[in-house]
Amino acid sequence: MLRNWERVYRRTPSVRLRRTAEGGAAFLPAQAATVELDDEAFAILCWLGLPLTARQLRRRFLGRFGRHANLAEIDRTVRQLDDLGFVAEPVPGVVRADEAVWLDPESIPIAPESVHLQLTNACNLRCPSCYVGVQATDEGSLSLERLLTLVDEIAQLGVFQLALGGGEPLMSPHAVPVVQHARRRGLLSHVTTNGWLLTKSLVAQLREAIGEVRLSFNDGFSISQEFLAKKAALLQAEGVPFGVNVIVTHRNVRQVSELLRWFVSLRPATITLIRPKPSPHNRTWYDANALSAHDSWLLLRQLRRLEPLFTETDLTVDCAFSHLFGGLSEAELAARGVAGCSMGERFVVVASNGDVYPCSYLRREEFKAGNVIEQSFSRIWQTSPLLARLRARQEYSDGHCGPRAKRQISVGCRAIQVNAAQCASVP
Repeated sequence: MLRNWERVYRRTPSVRLRRTAEGGAAFLPAQAATVELDDEAFAILCWLGLPLTARQLRRRFLGRFGRHANLAEIDRTVRQLDDLGFVAEPVPGVVRADEAVWLDPESIPIAPESVHLQLTNACNLRCPSCYVGVQATDEGSLSLERLLTLVDEIAQLGVFQLALGGGEPLMSPHAVPVVQHARRRGLLSHVTTNGWLLTKSLVAQLREAIGEVRLSFNDGFSISQEFLAKKAALLQAEGVPFGVNVIVTHRNVRQVSELLRWFVSLRPATITLIRPKPSPHNRTWYDANALSAHDSWLLLRQLRRLEPLFTETDLTVDCAFSHLFGGLSEAELAARGVAGCSMGERFVVVASNGDVYPCSYLRREEFKAGNVIEQSFSRIWQTSPLLARLRARQEYSDGHCGPRAKRQISVGCRAIQVNAAQCASVP
């Protein structure tokens, strides 16, 4: 019988890796599962691109870190990764060439976790909450050829997920080809849609390639609950995972408990709560719907009571709600994945015309990092002074975090701060 340190392990072939300032991260597309790793665990997972034993890993570990680690410690780390699905025992005698890629952690570029790609600037609705200056017909969006090469660049960099939006992304004839190509390149795509163009035939084309279809309820102004339930039933019948995006506003914050209970009854995979953010395009709506500090307190009270409800559905909030978690310890923040504003670090945005921004809500010239028609995406990501400063976490605060907030969440929502100041100056 083999002892643990004599067993041969290798990284699960579908695992994607990205390096971070704190170490690295690994992603399993099939489960849409991400695990954050320190330098040591990330190095072990990188080395397991080739089948290795714990004894072989220990030799590499000692050579790289110069720290004593016994076989039991190495084996324990490997088994933890195995339990999460990131490591498996290899088929004897079978070693694919692509499993040997990126054996050296330093060869893996620091990459965003996701790229938000605006397929079109056209939309069939005119939601008052929309921050994008959408129109009835598409103008100036990237060609299919450039979109496919862009997906190649994003995949090569090590990005985990692709978030497709618009406008209304399903108005673009390129939506299905992009989703299918991304899947072939190991990227998991999520499409955020108002749902009006979802049909059984379209869902069938997306089914094998999509990660999740995210239905935008927004604040309930343009999309009714009856309509949302109909589209949710279609996706469920076709076996396509779906989620719901909900904007929590000053007007609906007291009904959050009721809304969430109803959304859970639709059996979505995820529900994401979104904080209102201002832009020149939605100034009137934002002035009437922005959350006050008291509104945030009311929301937090409801979420605490409803937490037991989310056993099969994941409840998430956008990073602009990080201030809600100020009372948690650093360990709890890490466990819940709370990291404050992550723009330009965990995600970036490619607009329909190819402009690259750190956040969907910051589209002024000073926040433009480049354009993918003029440069490759990887070059923009790696050389933009703007993105470099943001990854260094130069802090802004929108006033909700307080003087004792932890560094991870003290950044606040920079889009709210910057855009609110801009909107206030508009006559």
